[in-house]
Amino acid sequence: MTWHRFEGSAEQWDHLVERLGATTPFQLSAWALFRQSFGWDSLRLVTSNNTAAVQMLSKSIGPVRIAWAPGAPLGDVTSDQFGELAGTTKQLLGGIVTYLRVADHHPHDLSRVDALRKAGWSRCSALLGSSETLVRSLDPTTAALQNSYSSNWSRNLRRGIQREITANVWDSPEPELVARMHRDVEAVKEPFRAEWRGDSTSIQRLIEVFGEQLLMVKAQDRTGSVLSLRAAVIIGTSAFDFLAATSSEGRKLYASNVALDVLLTALAVRGVTRYDFGGVDRVNNKGVFDFKHGAGGTDFAYTGEFETAVPHLAKPVVSKLMALRLSA
Repeated sequence: MTWHRFEGSAEQWDHLVERLGATTPFQLSAWALFRQSFGWDSLRLVTSNNTAAVQMLSKSIGPVRIAWAPGAPLGDVTSDQFGELAGTTKQLLGGIVTYLRVADHHPHDLSRVDALRKAGWSRCSALLGSSETLVRSLDPTTAALQNSYSSNWSRNLRRGIQREITANVWDSPEPELVARMHRDVEAVKEPFRAEWRGDSTSIQRLIEVFGEQLLMVKAQDRTGSVLSLRAAVIIGTSAFDFLAATSSEGRKLYASNVALDVLLTALAVRGVTRYDFGGVDRVNNKGVFDFKHGAGGTDFAYTGEFETAVPHLAKPVVSKLMALRLSA
């Protein structure tokens, strides 16, 4: 059997995840710990030579075992290994039916897509996230960073500063304020945004489990009122855009530009060289796409979301049910 259960500690798992090139937070032990409060258990698998790994979140719904692996698999995976992954998962989770879904954040590669399809996987019809994002490099010098913004984005940053908007790293975020700001912008949220961002208890738990890996910035007006916030999760020398909210007043004052500029600067100072803007939808959420693109983001495509089931005939039915229940 190619895959086996990972028996090491959470810290050892995170070291492996970083070594295998994770650039998003969903394969970190902290994410599994956070999702436990939503009823998800974790199952971690590695190949015999530790060249590939998968952290799955699992749930049981009657006789069906659901395994959801955002950001996985990591490393080099052959078609045979993709095929064996579902069987190993069923063996370890039990159940009459096992449904397995991955959101592969590996750079889009036709050979990897072919390997998945040859192993009996198919693209998901109802996506939970975006297979497209924007990525930019970071430079530790402020001048180099700001020179990489578009002219319009830079102009809006200057407008924010001229309106006395300031930003700084938020060392002790207030969970209720963070949640309330997300609830206030719910009407214009990105379609793949998870609802837990508007819950203060969930935000508190997120802050606790990620600790220093979560870097948050707040932008405020001259009275100290918080108008915008932005946070990223750091994975080695990469960071992933994770939280973002701006009030209606903050949008008028370009507070989001000031917040993001300070966040990117703080990340660069900490040695981060790659920033993933956390997914984009250039058609249904063009305003957000333009904002991230103007901040220096360039197109990047993930391999995307694929699914399979054991037995295979159960996949179409379970897939439709899961699209209604799963979230990132």
